[in-house]
Amino acid sequence: MALILATTQAGSAQVTTSNGAAVQTSDAAPVASSPAPAPPKLPVYRPPGVTGGILPVRVGGGSRGAAAGGVTVEVLVPDHVALTTQAQPSLYWYLSKPATTLCEVTLTEPKIAKPLLILKSGTPTKAGLHVIKLSDYKVHLDPNVIYKWSVAVIVDPENRSEDIIANGVIERIDPTPALSAQLASASESERPALYVGASIWYDALATLSDLIAQNPQDKALRDQRTALLEQVGLHGVSID
Repeated sequence: MALILATTQAGSAQVTTSNGAAVQTSDAAPVASSPAPAPPKLPVYRPPGVTGGILPVRVGGGSRGAAAGGVTVEVLVPDHVALTTQAQPSLYWYLSKPATTLCEVTLTEPKIAKPLLILKSGTPTKAGLHVIKLSDYKVHLDPNVIYKWSVAVIVDPENRSEDIIANGVIERIDPTPALSAQLASASESERPALYVGASIWYDALATLSDLIAQNPQDKALRDQRTALLEQVGLHGVSID
């Protein structure tokens, strides 16, 4: 059946079939879909065991000077023993500018001389956010052990005292039954807020960063991560 399309003055279209029957159709613009809901607002992060008062000022675990070209390094952790519930968590760090020298990431266990993990980057190392996923290296953390990890910009391989070092600490704990129940029924977008409310830093940052990776154009998620970092004194971290 042949169709002939003609536009009417009323802004609709008249379709006439080959037998002379006419049907009016609207050419109005389609109704826009509803915008995606905003991610749940994150609560204020507080160190484990702290229920009120002012958050401590960050004095450690960050940059230690500047390498050639003014590069600084930060580990994206608070200035206290921060927590994870994961046996193989992700460790996030940041470079302010590309580093033309080697960078080294080390993870150590108390009273054990040999590091659990040593990674050395090639050169140059790009600026911005970096993540070490322990699952990629078959490294597991035991519960209730405080591990230390560091990122070093090696300015002079012959004189390691010149390294620019940022340190962080991490402890794996078991989630409480209440938190486990909440996480089991929560959506992916709700989990960062649950971890922040439970003072579990590493899992909060990781789940929020995973959401950003899945939704790279979501400015609200990026703003939440920036605000979370600023809460613990990481004001100079600019992540695209």
